Amino acid sequence: MNRTVILAAGEFPARGGEPWRILASASRVVACDSAADAFRRAFGRMPDVAVGDFDSIESFPPANAVVNCDPSSNDLSKAIELCRREGWADPVIVGATGKREDHSIGNIYRALEAQLHVSTDYGDFLPVGGDGRGELRFKTWIGAGVSVFAPDPATRMESKGLKWALAGVKFENAYCATLNRASSENVTVVSDRPAFVFVERNPAAKRAIVSLGSNVGNRAGYLRRALASLSRMPHTRLLDASSVIETDPIGVPREFAAIKFLNQAAVFETELEPLAFSRAMHEIEERLGRVRTVKNGPRTIDIDLVAFGGVKMRSRELTLPHPRAASRDFVRASVGELLDRHCGSSAAWWTRTLEGFGA
Repeated sequence: MNRTVILAAGEFPARGGEPWRILASASRVVACDSAADAFRRAFGRMPDVAVGDFDSIESFPPANAVVNCDPSSNDLSKAIELCRREGWADPVIVGATGKREDHSIGNIYRALEAQLHVSTDYGDFLPVGGDGRGELRFKTWIGAGVSVFAPDPATRMESKGLKWALAGVKFENAYCATLNRASSENVTVVSDRPAFVFVERNPAAKRAIVSLGSNVGNRAGYLRRALASLSRMPHTRLLDASSVIETDPIGVPREFAAIKFLNQAAVFETELEPLAFSRAMHEIEERLGRVRTVKNGPRTIDIDLVAFGGVKMRSRELTLPHPRAASRDFVRASVGELLDRHCGSSAAWWTRTLEGFGA
């Protein structure tokens, strides 16, 4: 994915959180002043572009520096203008909140004006109603806090999936549509003018990492169908998926040794318990034609639960983390790609999580 991320100089994203993943997987990072140093300390390199007057930066001059000494325009505004000038469409903003409340408010309003997505460790500000974004659809969790901010009192909205519908709401002040809740996992908000919808992150959700493989028929098609089915499980949403790689089979009968696999890994956010997630996962395998008559034989789809949050368990039905994950190169490669984005270090995660569990 070709995505530009603007890193503002507020609170730096927490390691492993959604803003961290967005930042770690960015194709291009534009940092605002001192955020360039914070990025360097976290990722061991300078951002692609830095904007500011750089009076408090340690690593001056950063590569591709754009000096901003205009007191009438802050660094975030300059970064947004730069992205538009260069044709870097729809950058995501992280690090916009924290440290100073006045800067946080200013950054949010600037992002609202530009109709850009702002991701924080606590939730997401999603634009709606401007630049052709009259309708916003998103998947969340039932009971999630959802607040709407519409600076224009003439704004008219409609909604589906919220506890208190937005139709007929008069936006007489900035807080009149806050403190709403999602009544469905699928929410739609329609607005005739620019506004922000803030969606709370789910504090009860765990992250499940799965490994997928297929070596029968339309292998890529089975991977896509499996990911779509997994993301439709109750109280579950897909966060990220790795690249698809082709690999040689391991431990299969000799007559199947030449049949190569396509493999992929994915990370999900879910409220399901580990056993419920695992059982639903195996039901998807059966629906997609998985046959188990030959041990390690060809399969339309094979889905393994590699890890589930910090859960460690051994039972007849499920062992977590997966006891053979660390010994399989294709799992290490695909899961490692995700872990580098989510945790910053796949090697550290393998050591910490899989040690002592048959790895």
